[in-house]
Amino acid sequence: MALLYSISVDQADITAKVADRLLRLTVVDEAGIKSDTVSLTLDNRDTSIAIPRRGVIMKVSLGTDKTGLVLMGAYTVDEVSTEGPVRTLTINAKAADMLAGLKVRKTRAWPDVTLGELVEAIAGEHNLKPHISDALAAIDLAPIPYKQLDQTNESDLHLLTRLAKQYDAIAKPANGFLLFVARGEGKAASGQTMPAVTLKESDVKTFRARAADRGKYLSVKAYYLDDDTQERVAVTAGAGQPVFSLRRTFPDSAQAQGAASAKLDALKRGTATLALSLEGRPDIVAETPLTFVSDDALANGDWIVTRSEQTLSGRNGGGYVTRIDAQVPKESK
Repeated sequence: MALLYSISVDQADITAKVADRLLRLTVVDEAGIKSDTVSLTLDNRDTSIAIPRRGVIMKVSLGTDKTGLVLMGAYTVDEVSTEGPVRTLTINAKAADMLAGLKVRKTRAWPDVTLGELVEAIAGEHNLKPHISDALAAIDLAPIPYKQLDQTNESDLHLLTRLAKQYDAIAKPANGFLLFVARGEGKAASGQTMPAVTLKESDVKTFRARAADRGKYLSVKAYYLDDDTQERVAVTAGAGQPVFSLRRTFPDSAQAQGAASAKLDALKRGTATLALSLEGRPDIVAETPLTFVSDDALANGDWIVTRSEQTLSGRNGGGYVTRIDAQVPKESK
């Protein structure tokens, strides 16, 4: 397998310049709001490598003769470090779409707003293109009698994260889009369905499947405040014991039921996890639907990738390994 890679910093292609100096290049792609990252470590034995200034854009592509070069993303350099006496230079960067403006705290009210309208508004403020699934877009975030959603000393990033957690969704800026879709549905940043991948045991170096205790819950209970009686009323998703109870009291039945269903989905996905390592596959990223064919009953079946780590190591790209974390996909309803 022939390895391919391309690195540019501040629009200058440095691939040839670092070819005999590359010690390690690692790209991490995460599901959810957590920022994707890249780390590049170079041999700087003669201190001749110019240290890039923080804030410049670094673009990385990886691949093999089978896959061709795949653009992994654009990243903003946010940390540079050196070491000695064996001199090395390490450049760390985060996804360029994780804008500083998303982290600025704000206090404002969102009156009579749906989740779709809120995502569109925040995306527009940060020059991103919104993509939100239809079912989530229709959710009323300001039901009667409250009529508004409050954002109090809270960044747009935190607000989106809070809502994504409540509705078991992924909120993520990437490649110019602001994505807000149900977790585990296998959606790219553009909102398009990710191509599915099938792997056999013979395709991987190692695998590890694990059953998690969180799957013991068979149902989830949530509460809402009745408008007439002002008393808490329970709704349930799933059936059977034991029951997981949400602490928050929701303003209406629809929000309580939605939150209970979302939590049950999350608990179900936690029943099993899969970790794989294999020869470089730049096409396998977070939210990729994955089928693993194995004689191992716990590992065999359908999964959704939650994290991928692409690592190129050695001078001139001596080795390329992809490490994958996956969990049970969201059940279709």
